Amino acid sequence: MNSYEDARFRLDLARGYLARAESDAREKKWDGCLANAQEAVENAGKSILAHFRPTPQTHDVIDPLEKLLKLDAVPRTIKQQLNAALDDFRNMGIKMHIRATYGDESTRTPPWKLIQEREASEGLGKARRATALAETVFTEMTGSPDQKS
Repeated sequence: MNSYEDARFRLDLARGYLARAESDAREKKWDGCLANAQEAVENAGKSILAHFRPTPQTHDVIDPLEKLLKLDAVPRTIKQQLNAALDDFRNMGIKMHIRATYGDESTRTPPWKLIQEREASEGLGKARRATALAETVFTEMTGSPDQKS
């Protein structure tokens, strides 16, 4: 495991998915906005996790992030920031991934008919905040900001 490279890679992914979500929002493609926002949140969480432990192969990062708060190896300032931001990672896992990617299979409703502006905008806000936190944690853990790619 190379925590620096893993964290940087996941941060790059978070930034890229956030940029896609922003673009989809401008074009009023709410399903794409939410799907990309979910991926941004997921990868932002994995970037944070990568500094301290291997990244899990899951869409749901809330449980591993909550467990991270209990580790002595995590600096107090990062614990405080992460604890304050946990709500940005909630409900942005596998269920959201499926909803934004596949829609509602029980009603046969595709995501572009299911996802509305309000839900997408809430997801986009979470993605912005989660990615910003991942950037902050990266800087604090490495001593230098990662160059945006």
